[in-house]
Amino acid sequence: MPKTSFPSLTKPSSDQYHEYYQKYVELVGDVMHELAAQPKQLKEVLGGLDPDQENCLHEPYTWTLKQVLGHIIDCERIFGSRLFRIGVGDETPLAGFDQNIYVDNLDYSDVPMKALLKEFRHLRKATILVIERLGAEALENRGVASDNPITAKANLFILVGHVTHHLDIMKKRLA
Repeated sequence: MPKTSFPSLTKPSSDQYHEYYQKYVELVGDVMHELAAQPKQLKEVLGGLDPDQENCLHEPYTWTLKQVLGHIIDCERIFGSRLFRIGVGDETPLAGFDQNIYVDNLDYSDVPMKALLKEFRHLRKATILVIERLGAEALENRGVASDNPITAKANLFILVGHVTHHLDIMKKRLA
């Protein structure tokens, strides 16, 4: 049965993740609220663009807005999987990944923005369902990802902060 009554989660301490991820963790306030709100926020920023805007490169950036959303989707899968595996107590070290390989090998140009937003929305709902099933206690479990110790909770904050980071950049690009 899902654990829908979720307590307020405090930010993970700096010993729960690699220092590289501090920039994402710092961006997060109410993690559960932001987790639920981000699909709508992405739709508000990206949902009304014309195809030229969706596929435009804005210097100095090297990815189109569709590629950025694709990257967010890829990371939702990867960080969500890490969160789940560590949350259930799987202590198998989890490999790192090269984000550029994903963007370079997935063609987003002909995929409608609406379809990408829908994909993210479904992935995020799945992430929320896993978190509810795991419960807050399991988020304290520790594991290893990219050769560094990390908790399931830190993965949750990184996942949310990563989206916030890219949302902020996309808003600047479109301003």
